[in-house]
Formats: sequence, C-alpha cells, structure tokens
Amino acid sequence: MEKSFDDLGISPPILKALQEMGYKAPTGVQSQAIPHVLNREDVIVMSKTGSGKTAVFGVPLLQMTDARAVGPQGLILAPTRELAVQVDSDLKQMAQHLQHKTTAVYGQHNINAEIQALKKNVAIVTGTPGRVLDHISHGNLKTKHIRFLVLDEADRMLDMGFVDQVERIIRTLPGNRVTLLFSATIPAEIHKICRKYMKNPVTVEIESETMTVDTIEQVYYRVQEKEKNLQLNRLLLLEQPESCVIFCNTRFMVDRVQRYLLRKGYACRALHGDIPQNTRLKTLERFKQGEFHLLVATDVAARGIHIDDLSLVINYDVPIEKDSYVHRIGRTGRAGNVGRAISLVTGEDIMTLYEIEEHIGVLIEEMELPTEADINKCRAAADKWIEENSPKKQQSFAADAQSNLNKNKKQPSPPQPAQYPQQDRQRRREVTKDYNTTRVNSKPVTKQEKPDPAVSKPAPEKAREINTVPANPSIGNEHTQDKPKKTLYRRFIQRLLGR
Repeated sequence: MEKSFDDLGISPPILKALQEMGYKAPTGVQSQAIPHVLNREDVIVMSKTGSGKTAVFGVPLLQMTDARAVGPQGLILAPTRELAVQVDSDLKQMAQHLQHKTTAVYGQHNINAEIQALKKNVAIVTGTPGRVLDHISHGNLKTKHIRFLVLDEADRMLDMGFVDQVERIIRTLPGNRVTLLFSATIPAEIHKICRKYMKNPVTVEIESETMTVDTIEQVYYRVQEKEKNLQLNRLLLLEQPESCVIFCNTRFMVDRVQRYLLRKGYACRALHGDIPQNTRLKTLERFKQGEFHLLVATDVAARGIHIDDLSLVINYDVPIEKDSYVHRIGRTGRAGNVGRAISLVTGEDIMTLYEIEEHIGVLIEEMELPTEADINKCRAAADKWIEENSPKKQQSFAADAQSNLNKNKKQPSPPQPAQYPQQDRQRRREVTKDYNTTRVNSKPVTKQEKPDPAVSKPAPEKAREINTVPANPSIGNEHTQDKPKKTLYRRFIQRLLGR
C-alpha cells in the first residue's frame, strides 16, 4: 500500500503547501527518508536526479526549526548557484503557510544584499560553499545555532573541488547537529566525509535503473563532426519537441550551436558560466514557464535544476564524465513521466559511449539518421512547429538571446552627425594656420624678418640655444623688446667668435 504525505507525520501547514505545489503522493525516496530525518537521525540518500530529494530535507527542516529562534538553524550546501536558488525557491513555497524566513547566498550575487538578509533572523540558509565560508569568515553568518546540515549533490561538490571548503564549514558547526548527505554516487572521498562527520548514518538507496530503463528512451546517432549542426536541425524537425535542452561540453560550443539555431529561425537561449547570474536565472525561469522551447546549455544546468515536463534531451556532445550523462538525461522523464534522450556520437566518442553503457547497465540503441524523405513526410507539421517556435512569435526572447552572445564584445560607438567631421576639418585648418603664423593673444603675427647680416652667419650650437627665446603671450609689444635682445646677442656671439 502506497503511503501518503499524511502518513509521514508532516504538519498541516506544510501539507497544505505541498498540495498547492502539486505534490500528490510521496516518491520512494521521500517515503523512506523523511521519517528518519524527522526522527533526527543522520541520513545518507543515494538517489537519482529528479526523485524529489529537495522535499526530503526541506519538509523536516521547516517542521523542526523555530521561526522565532535566534540565528540560522539550518544550513544547506549546494554545488552551483542555480541549484542554491532553486532549493531556496522550493523552501519558500513549502513555507508559504509558516513564518519561516529563508535566503540563498552564492557567488556573483550582491553580497551587501545577502548581509542584510542574514540580519533578518532567517531560519534556513542555502548557499554555495565558497560564499557560505566567506560569510562565516567575516562574521555575517553565525553558526552556533545551526542544528541541521544538508550536503546536496555531494559528489558534484567533490568533482568541483569544494571538499576542502565543505570541511572547513563543517568544523565551524556545533557537534550536536543532524547531518544529511545527498548524492547520486558515493565515491571514496564522500565515504571519508561520512565516516568523519556523521553519526551512525542511515543509508537510503534508490536504484537508478528505473530512471534509465523505464522512464527514458535512450538512442544515439553516428555522425561526422562537421555535420553535427545539419543532423541536429533534422532531428529537431523530426522530433518537434515541446521543450528540449541541448547539452554541449564547452561554453564556446553552446554559443556556436545557439547562433546556428537562431539562423535557422528557432527561438532559443543559451545557458553557461560566462552569462551573468541574473540572466541565467531569468532564462531558466522563462524556459520553465514555456516562453521558449529550446535551451542550449553546458553541464551547469544539469545538476539539481527542476524542469517539469521536459520532453527531450539532446547530447550534442557526449559528456566526458559518465555521471554527467546520467544527470543530463535525468532532466527528462521526471516524476515517472516518459522522456527521451538523444546523443550525437562521432567516431572519437564511441568508446566513451560504451563506458557510459557499462556505467548505467543499459545498452543504448543506435538509430539511423533521418533522410530527406523522412523530413518531407513531416514537412507540414515541421513547418507549423517552426512557425510556433520562431523568433517572430517570441521576438523579445530571441532579441535577448542575440544580445547575450554579443554582450562581452565591445560595442561600436554610434555614428556621429555630419556636422562633427565638418567641424573637425575646420579645426584642423585653424591649427595649420596657427602653426604657420605663430598666433600671439589670438592675433596673427607674420613671419619674422630676415636676421641682421651681422648674425646671418652660422652660429655655434650653444649660441643657437641662447638665441632661441619662446614668445611670451603676456607681452603686448614685441618689437620694443626685440632690439636690445638682438644687440646683446650680437655682442655675445662676436665675443664667442673672437672678434
């Protein structure tokens, strides 16, 4: 018999919020793990992406913390900014009928705004390890009252090199806390952290075969590197997805694929680490709301980002990390829905694909690339689909996407009105005239008369330097001062020449 959320001992305000969020029945991991957390036990959860892990720690933390108590009582560490924001957003929805305050702290976010939020007696803080450690070091985040620590996507934090920061954070926390660790895999380094910082943890493991076999149809196509764009376009025309994430291995490739799709008439957006944080968050929100249907992304969006009803994932590049493949395709087929994942595989990728098959324990079916005849059969439907997903229908989003591509490029200055070059030419003529006429007090002075024959002979260098006297604009009558100076110079030169 399936359990309901009522059977798990969840308080009525949270039950009401879960119902409003669309939760109907607890998933397997929620049914198994939530009672242990409510019993204040340390828990290790090994589960696939998209199994509802946020509710496993979010519900108990909200239920067992006091909104009126001093200082944060719960700390959640997440590997990426996007995941931290997503978790905090979910917590706010679960707490909509409670008095709890929550906040998220992460890099590339206004640190002064975060400091002000931390001063408002928040109950739960979610953040990336680097920013959390920064706030702890500067005394902005008080840890002495923290009773619950959550390490979300622990294996990802290990991959990203955050383990040292995580351990430094843990050492600042009280020893009498509840520690919850969530990870798709448990490598040796994670085992070490569990042994060192957790007290007799209960392990809840949900097999991943259900994700890879029952809910996601996985296929791959053999392609040449140079024809990837062509085949991507054909597959999109054939599949006509309601929503699709196209994963690339590099930021450069994300931008290149997005430019290609824009030229083909698709409204699509890019998501990678070089795009400003606020823009990335807005892009994700708009994609979730269905305002555009194609998203080209790096793995920054593959972990922990909840995208409901995603119908298709395309691996434009086969991921280097085997676990990345699991997390990429985990975006589709969530909550028991059937999804579809397609990989474009070159000759250099085939061995990596075999390793992925061994890792997930599933043989991925190879499919024949669609021919022109296949495309022609669905041409009418494809044309309609393109029209519905074209930038003409979503001009603002396509314009934003194009501007993001050029954001880091230097923008040319606007063309100057025609009068400016004319003024410049006039100014140059005046400067040339001034140079030839030696202006003094804005009054042109003609070239000097020929020197006196007595000093017309070549003079030594020293004498030339002495004879060179700059004009002084403050002197009104030049000629009255030139005569005595010339006489003095003439006598001096004659002495030098021995005359």
